Amino acid sequence: MTIPVQSSALFMAEALFERFPGHRVEVLGGEVSVEPAPDMRHARILKRVVRACHDAGLDDGIVEVFQRLAIRLPTGPDDFAMPDLSIVDASSDDHVVAYDCYDPKVFRLVLEVTSAALCSDLTRKPAAYALAGVPAYVIVDRTDRQVVVLTEPEGSGYRQRVVRRPGQVFTLPGTAVTLDVGGLLS
Repeated sequence: MTIPVQSSALFMAEALFERFPGHRVEVLGGEVSVEPAPDMRHARILKRVVRACHDAGLDDGIVEVFQRLAIRLPTGPDDFAMPDLSIVDASSDDHVVAYDCYDPKVFRLVLEVTSAALCSDLTRKPAAYALAGVPAYVIVDRTDRQVVVLTEPEGSGYRQRVVRRPGQVFTLPGTAVTLDVGGLLS
């Protein structure tokens, strides 16, 4: 019987999960990051998106909507992220690859709501999600009061980048979910 040896990044990530319940722990490029539990504004934005997804019937058996579902990333041997919201194939139960992380091929869309510090949502995650082949990455940027929609992954980037501001609406790629940017950010 062989027992897999954890990397120091995974060992640290597990220790941080235990020490800081409710915090988001991720490994990107072999570096461990910890973000505090979301504040009320962050949670309210997510609630609005989840409600719109359910109202549009996204949990219809073909896809499902989840919060903080871990996605395995190809940017390092132990890399993973926990997007705020994911739309995945309903058959994703069978696609756990390691350490409760799911194969990126079951993810149709990931959405992040930025914290006040923006962290890696606008910098490192677009490249990681594109390399993983995630078809769409949506960033609700609270600081700049905009929504950035990235689609068509190619290499370490997305070919399409659309920015929506308050007063505009947008549709989550691959869905019938339409959201008002102003209402989302209010």
